[in-house]
Amino acid sequence: MQNGTLLTWFAVIAIAGLAHQLPETAREWLVYDRGAIAAGQYWRLASGHFLHTNLNHLLMNCGALAILWYMFGHYFSALKAIGLLSLLCVLCGVGLFVFAGDLYRYVGLSGVLHGLIVWGSIEDVRRGQRLGVLLLLGVSAKIAWEQLGGDTSATAAFIEADVAIAAHLYGAVAGLLIALATALVSLAVRPAARRVA
Repeated sequence: MQNGTLLTWFAVIAIAGLAHQLPETAREWLVYDRGAIAAGQYWRLASGHFLHTNLNHLLMNCGALAILWYMFGHYFSALKAIGLLSLLCVLCGVGLFVFAGDLYRYVGLSGVLHGLIVWGSIEDVRRGQRLGVLLLLGVSAKIAWEQLGGDTSATAAFIEADVAIAAHLYGAVAGLLIALATALVSLAVRPAARRVA
């Protein structure tokens, strides 16, 4: 596993930690806010992912990010990790803005984390790792359960906010789209490489 990759993941955790310490007036400029985005403050599509409702929320998401790095970090260079995380932030935010019209405010990394799980699971499957299939089934079942009205009250009490299940869905969709695009690019590159050889 590359040191640069590890530093990238630590940087994400550090940014989230620093964002949590910002004064409320500064945090208000970073929150995913549908009205503000519609008015042209497009950075909120990505910046809201790095804010959290309370310390429990922050620690839960940073812990999950560390676990995902342990599981999938060997698939990344530092540049690839930055690119994937950036795409997930933007695509999840756009998904929320376009398709979740009833979600007016959102903070947290959970949408990005669901995208990482889906991307990493598909990468596992592509490389012949059976665990990837189980992970995909598990995260799909979780998202379906949430969308069908599954109880999230325990998590809501823990983070002191409603659980943004739409973020989980569109984060996962973003991870799926990136994984499919990665696979298509890989398939296109291989024949070209064979022709050159």
